[in-house]
Amino acid sequence: MKTKPMYRPHATWGTPLQKQRHPGKYLLTFLLLALVSLSIPQNASAAGKPAKITGLKCGVTTQKSINISWASQNGVSGYQVYRASSYDGPYKKIKTVAAGNHAFCNMKLQGGREYYYRVRAYRGSSVGKFSKILTARTRCAARAATVRVSSNVRKHAGTNHSAIATLSPGAKVTVSCTTSTKSGTPWSRVSFYINGKKKHGYIRSDLLTTGKTKQSTGSVTANWLNLRSSASAKSKLITSLPKGTKVTILSQTTGADRQKWYHISVKRNGRTLKGYVSARYVRVS
Repeated sequence: MKTKPMYRPHATWGTPLQKQRHPGKYLLTFLLLALVSLSIPQNASAAGKPAKITGLKCGVTTQKSINISWASQNGVSGYQVYRASSYDGPYKKIKTVAAGNHAFCNMKLQGGREYYYRVRAYRGSSVGKFSKILTARTRCAARAATVRVSSNVRKHAGTNHSAIATLSPGAKVTVSCTTSTKSGTPWSRVSFYINGKKKHGYIRSDLLTTGKTKQSTGSVTANWLNLRSSASAKSKLITSLPKGTKVTILSQTTGADRQKWYHISVKRNGRTLKGYVSARYVRVS
């Protein structure tokens, strides 16, 4: 009886045929994969967030404009310029600058006013960190002022910032520009001397008497005019003065509404009251 040979479907496994494959192909493939893997981090880095802006500074200023510039960056799409009228913000984007430029001239500004800038770079939809805050101010003539009551001078506008000095009533300061808090309360940037050293800081505008206003008289033109504890429509109401009331103007200041207010004294029911009224409703004699 004849027997069938045993079927061996993989008889070539482990035979010298395996050695006949071409190892050079595998080496070439490995090298190609290595090159691709090395390129991945580079591409990821190129697509990552831009670096934080440095070198932000103020250049030439006028009564209506401020020039700013910063250190340029390679490989970015451009720069975003943000501005605020208060050191504490809010900051709003006012300009997008092309990558080929690293400066911006802010036009149509208010004279004698302080502004605050932050800049960041962007690449596509990815944005970098903001620069440090730049404080800049438009030009104006400095003016003398006198401190009315004992007042703290602060590092920035707002009672949330640290006090750098306390000035007594009658202290003389020089106002270089105006600014405001985040809520809109007017403050002034002032310079003054302590122990022979010149210092700079910020003080609430209604705590200063500016200019050379002397005591004068006036009369109320509104049907009723509110006399308040400070130069703000939200401050405590002292009394209301009827039309025609004679008042003594002690000084003038800038109110919370950024308008002129008078510090006055007036006699009511045998008493002398002092407070603040909106200057628009007083006719100076």
